Amino acid sequence: MKGLHRLFALGGIMGLLLISACRPASTPSGAGALMPPDARAAALTASEGVSTGLTVIGVGTVRARPDQAVVTLGVETEGEALATALSENNRRASAVLAALKEQGVAETDIQTASFQIQIEEPRDPQTGQRIGPPVYHVLHVYTVIFRDLDRVGEGVDAAVAAGANRVDAIAFRIGSPDRLAAEARRLAAEDAKARAQTLASALGAQLGRIVSVTETTLPQPVPMARAAAFAEAAAVPVAAGELEITAQIQVTWELR
Repeated sequence: MKGLHRLFALGGIMGLLLISACRPASTPSGAGALMPPDARAAALTASEGVSTGLTVIGVGTVRARPDQAVVTLGVETEGEALATALSENNRRASAVLAALKEQGVAETDIQTASFQIQIEEPRDPQTGQRIGPPVYHVLHVYTVIFRDLDRVGEGVDAAVAAGANRVDAIAFRIGSPDRLAAEARRLAAEDAKARAQTLASALGAQLGRIVSVTETTLPQPVPMARAAAFAEAAAVPVAAGELEITAQIQVTWELR
């Protein structure tokens, strides 16, 4: 009987051991607990499936000769009577406009940029008392578009001879820059792609899909030459030079 009791006791111990081995070990809440298949896939996507991005900036530049010149010029007069200064200004300004039209400038290409009347009162610097009659200054400034660059110098000379005593600037531009701007954008895109491919290759990766494209600099003609203060010049040699149109874009690719 004693042998039989020992046999039952040994069998009970072995049964407990088998049950313990089959029971899953207890784990702290949220640490290493088993997840449903969908939840496990989402976690892997969040931790291991985050795509890496490569961002580069591409630049494209086009150079071209301008085909237009914008001249800022005007007439400045003064007098102790406003009517006198204004009348003289109107007379000389009318002569300047007539001279420009004789040089082939269309009326639609001449526009008033500013018209000012200022009063100067001479005063004693010590007492502040007025020491003379007021002086009126009248300034009429025009912007003039020359569509024939070969006639810019002659046109400025004619305006000065007719009475213009202010020539503030000559700026060159391209009348229709859209085609050149499109070419600059195309070159910027090619530059961005070439840079990205070089970097991706150096990193042992490949370019994936494009995530974003941003134009960081709008292409505008940049004047490379200006001229000023021609009121005393007998002749005006004008050099148009070239203009630059530059486009800049920022592109982000996924890396594979």
